[in-house]
Amino acid sequence: MNGENGRKSVLVIGGGIAGIQSSLDLANMGFKVYLVEKTPSIGGRMSQLDKTFPTNDCAMCILAPKMIEASQHPNIELLTYSEVEGVSGEVGNFRVKVKKKATYVDWDKCTGCGECSQMELTDTKEFEGEIWVDRIRIDEASCIQCGECAQACVEENKEKHAMTNIVLERRNFTELPPEEREGREPETLAQRIALMDEKSRMDFWQKELSRCIKCFGCRDVCPVWIYDKTELEDPEWITPGEIPPAVPLFHIIRAYRVGDNCINCGMCEETCPMSIPLRTIQQLMQRQPPESIFEITPGLDAETKKKLVQAVRKQPKAEKKQPAAKREGRK
Repeated sequence: MNGENGRKSVLVIGGGIAGIQSSLDLANMGFKVYLVEKTPSIGGRMSQLDKTFPTNDCAMCILAPKMIEASQHPNIELLTYSEVEGVSGEVGNFRVKVKKKATYVDWDKCTGCGECSQMELTDTKEFEGEIWVDRIRIDEASCIQCGECAQACVEENKEKHAMTNIVLERRNFTELPPEEREGREPETLAQRIALMDEKSRMDFWQKELSRCIKCFGCRDVCPVWIYDKTELEDPEWITPGEIPPAVPLFHIIRAYRVGDNCINCGMCEETCPMSIPLRTIQQLMQRQPPESIFEITPGLDAETKKKLVQAVRKQPKAEKKQPAAKREGRK
């Protein structure tokens, strides 16, 4: 095919490992490559494997770098969720008609938080008893225009912080006065915590947070964590080598640092090897002071509290560090 500015271009059909590698090889030779994949994401069957035969290597360890390289390569244009409808022309000069199916979702805005996938009419799948979501898209034939997915979207509904009506009702339950909570059946962990008395709540958090092994997995996996140096590794706040770390100061600092940037994706909780309900902590911290969550003050005197506030104000945000290769490329 003839591509832009008369440059030769190539069409690769299928975004599996073979299609990705072929596209990379051709792109590195200078060709403009159009990679067509009928599913919403490249990766193919290999992305569903754990190990590869016969070397027993990690499948995603091989595939993921190639997927990222293909998506960022200047000579490769990905046409996902698309199918070839017709080919005309002759050898060396083909014309191809590609149909790109509508997703009814702006993928450029999508953060991957998964909130809209909780709606009944999104395209979800079941794998080993768990619901998982491919790249978000809406089935037009099933859509009844209820607007619940738009309410759930972080980008489309920023005022309510991606809360659907159902989630709003659950959240409001935790904000009711204690006398109005009694007699109502709790549906979530946050609601069960709201029904506890002060002693029970203290015992609950002491038990949960004392399992922490300070692996920093919750920090490292967080998609919105951008702080390189924080109080989590500062001896002035957290004693080095102490496991579990100070309860609940360690997790309060982590939750404060993520703050309102949290997209409620739940990756911190999924990553935690000790199954600590970190997502619930984050949800509560966004709406309530730590005293109302844990029913205790983190054990800081007035002077130490003042220092913590000053430290947060001094470094409210931090720039993400660019990889060395990118920095050198700009020069």
